[in-house]
Amino acid sequence: MATRLRLFVDFWNFQLDWNRLVGKTAESQPIPIPWKTSLPNVLRNAVSSTSGTSVAYAGTHVYASVDPDSDSGLRKFLHAMDSFPGYSVLVEERRPRPGTVHCRCCGKHFSRCPECSKPLRRTIEKGIDAAILTDMIQMAYDDVFDVAVLASNDADLCSGVRFIQDRLGKQVYLLWFPGVGHELRNACWSHFDVKALLDELGVSPGMRPPGRFGSS
Repeated sequence: MATRLRLFVDFWNFQLDWNRLVGKTAESQPIPIPWKTSLPNVLRNAVSSTSGTSVAYAGTHVYASVDPDSDSGLRKFLHAMDSFPGYSVLVEERRPRPGTVHCRCCGKHFSRCPECSKPLRRTIEKGIDAAILTDMIQMAYDDVFDVAVLASNDADLCSGVRFIQDRLGKQVYLLWFPGVGHELRNACWSHFDVKALLDELGVSPGMRPPGRFGSS
């Protein structure tokens, strides 16, 4: 029987690390993640090569947050991603929170923009880590995968990953970006270096992206 593989992706965590590693095109646009075209196949092949077993791709789960006031384009992209074969996308709205800026020179705190006087505003992401761990643990308990590939660098996931491996008998591989996420990398069964997979993912400098967030 083939090893069943599922991918779990913290969207913003993965996207920001990707932008840092891969960079931008000559037009200063981020080089897109090949979500639909090659990401699942490349990771399936990587797991097969590492484990020495036949691997069956069983789906990708993406967890994202959006600003309810300004992320209409991202929301549309995530809605389209949800229709990709095997993809399931959870979208949470970030919560607004009053913001202040501290000037290190004069020591003052500003709650309004000094130019337009509008209140400064921040949004915070809530619940993404919990959603990832809840789904991973539930699916491991229900025995719907044998191996998971996790795309994140958040150390808060370490205890959940260890539970899945030690108590539920599953393996978790980290999709790892050099320089970040060492704690989570060490908690996982093994890891794949994203930099080493770029050629297989079809990514090269100077690519012209089809859209802001990635292939659709």
